[in-house]
Amino acid sequence: MTEQRGSSVSAVRLGRRLRMSRRRLGLTQDAVSGRTGLSKSFLSQLESGRANPTLESLHRLAEAVETPLSVLLGGPAGGAAPRTPAALSTTYRPARDSREWGAGEGRTYPLTSPGARRFETVLAEGTPAHHAFATSHPGEELCHVLGGRLRAEIGDERFALAAGDTLHYDSGLPHRLVALTPGTRFLLQVAGPPAA
Repeated sequence: MTEQRGSSVSAVRLGRRLRMSRRRLGLTQDAVSGRTGLSKSFLSQLESGRANPTLESLHRLAEAVETPLSVLLGGPAGGAAPRTPAALSTTYRPARDSREWGAGEGRTYPLTSPGARRFETVLAEGTPAHHAFATSHPGEELCHVLGGRLRAEIGDERFALAAGDTLHYDSGLPHRLVALTPGTRFLLQVAGPPAA
């Protein structure tokens, strides 16, 4: 697999989000290397914005740092590169025991197959690492709270969500989701722009 070297705003943004997600999980670059099969030196270049991974590597990285690919790549609307279609596979995800996360902590669990073409769905508990900052990307998101309370910041609007509440919004707006109580769990469905 060949990786391209270079520096761009999107490479720097990817590197920053990858580093934040990794650190939030308490993972070292060695640990991410073990989870992905990518070398530690390449991960270091990625985090400093000096390398561009292949699509396959991006999917492995997103799973390793438990962050939706759309969030790792998120950026201003209109700036996204076209997605390369990937073969859809049938994926079974066993139930996970819920856990109470401390304030500002949490995790996401992908529910859709890696490389899902039309949408990506994750189960989030607490405040996942990539929600430590506002993000934006082309498309739309649907958030459904399964338990606990959640604060949603969408553009200039603020919402207090409780179990059973659902929020659908343009993900091109800066957005952030923060758990307000221990045991907060929510489903997040991320859909890209309509196919041409």
